[in-house]
Amino acid sequence: MAEVAGIIDEYVTDHLFGETVDFSDPRNYQVLNYTLVFDHVVNNVRKAILRMVGVLRYEQKGVWKRLSDVGRLMLREKYSIDTHRCIYPRQGFSIVGGGFERDFIAEVLEPSAEVKAYAKLDKKHGLKIPYRDEYEILRNYEIDFIVKTDETIYLVETKADRDLDKTQVVIKAKAAHSWCQSASMTTKTNDIRQPDKWEYLIISEGLFNSNREQSFGSLVPLCRMLRDSIIVKSV
Repeated sequence: MAEVAGIIDEYVTDHLFGETVDFSDPRNYQVLNYTLVFDHVVNNVRKAILRMVGVLRYEQKGVWKRLSDVGRLMLREKYSIDTHRCIYPRQGFSIVGGGFERDFIAEVLEPSAEVKAYAKLDKKHGLKIPYRDEYEILRNYEIDFIVKTDETIYLVETKADRDLDKTQVVIKAKAAHSWCQSASMTTKTNDIRQPDKWEYLIISEGLFNSNREQSFGSLVPLCRMLRDSIIVKSV
């Protein structure tokens, strides 16, 4: 923080106004309180720092983990459901607005023959995708579900229709899509038996309700189209 403060001090003192300004004079200092000036300084310093840091990229290597590394999840029975295609006997869903997640588990993931295994990801699993938000602040994206088929491992995000146009959703989708592309090119160790391909999907509540009783495999192309339409908004 001290380094950033020093950069800002140098910028506003020597560069911002095209001449050197003495901000130890209270009369000069007041101008920095104006919102337009303040925002201008913050945005330009942020851009300069990001240019120095460079574009966020995902390495084609990683630390391999198993779901079984997390042997126990603490769940409330009221907000969880019995499972048969998951290593955990029950899977939880969100307390607020979790009906969609519950139905996705019960009506799609559990009965679909192509789903070999799945899990509702918990913070304990540690699968986090780094991204920069609309303010270029580095954050971590935690996906809702991981789904395994014979050919692909899917990271699946469930979303309410009202959230699809939100900037954060667009940015996260682009980051997760890029992360999966990199993960698909990662070399596995010999003891890892799983598909090489990773893919990120988004399923909205509207898409789910319009295709009730469809299998996971049937929903994949529709989710892929929705994902691509969202990513295009970030270009």
